[in-house]
Amino acid sequence: MSSVKNGKFVYKNEDSMKKMNEFYDKTLVSLEVPYSEDYFDTSFGQTHCLLVGDPEKPRICTIHGGNGITTLNLKLFLPLLQEYSIIAPDVIGMPGKSDPYRNISSKKDEYGLWIKEVLDHYKEERISFVVSSYSSAMFLSFAKRYPEMVQSALLLVPSGIAHGPILPMMGKMVVPFMKYFFYPSEKTLDAVIESMGGKGDPVWREFFDIMMSSYKMEMRPPREYKKKEMISFTSPLLIIASENDIFFPASRVFCKAREIFAGPVTTVEIDSKHLPSEETMIDVCKRTKEFFKNA
Repeated sequence: MSSVKNGKFVYKNEDSMKKMNEFYDKTLVSLEVPYSEDYFDTSFGQTHCLLVGDPEKPRICTIHGGNGITTLNLKLFLPLLQEYSIIAPDVIGMPGKSDPYRNISSKKDEYGLWIKEVLDHYKEERISFVVSSYSSAMFLSFAKRYPEMVQSALLLVPSGIAHGPILPMMGKMVVPFMKYFFYPSEKTLDAVIESMGGKGDPVWREFFDIMMSSYKMEMRPPREYKKKEMISFTSPLLIIASENDIFFPASRVFCKAREIFAGPVTTVEIDSKHLPSEETMIDVCKRTKEFFKNA
């Protein structure tokens, strides 16, 4: 299949990409869930997508966060498979099996176009979303362009609305990430996990190690959306955030969300870092199922 390869190759080299794909395969098997997978062309290159869970159940769509990976995103949302099957694409130009070239622009709202092509492939006309971190801004790009296609959505520790103070973010995250890419050390890895969350989880630790040492991270922040852009979007939103999230603290996110969204917004604060624990995610998934049922 032809690929659109006009963006930057996102790995250090082919071996790094192979290492990431091996991690993907291993963690997908460890989820112990039924799935089918598909490759298809989009305007931005070839997309790899999983359809996870019982295909007879209603579908929802999830997209992994920036510099994240589908298998670990699914690990967070596994309890949702009791009620739903999940469409889970690998974002082009990020870890996973879609084209490893960065050519989708957040600034130009192109993530919305790409998501539309993914949903068209599965013949979905209206669907609920479960997004977190960077993928929240990707979702908002879609909601702005195609508001009628969104049934409802969970936005967990979301980007695209409001961010935390820049300097602490740079000091605690961006600098250690850059340092680790060139000079990996246990100490730097510990510092990143301490700020992000995921401490004590060997799978997340392994992912951070591969991602930070082998992959050229997307360091540009996602864009934030204004009230006038979201005026046509009125679907119900469940926004779950934490004040301890270094990227998108709850107080800033909730305040801005009430300003920019025309539809109903439900907010829930959790006690978590940017990456919620498995225990916290059980509660998040429970709330999400209830919300989707009533939305």
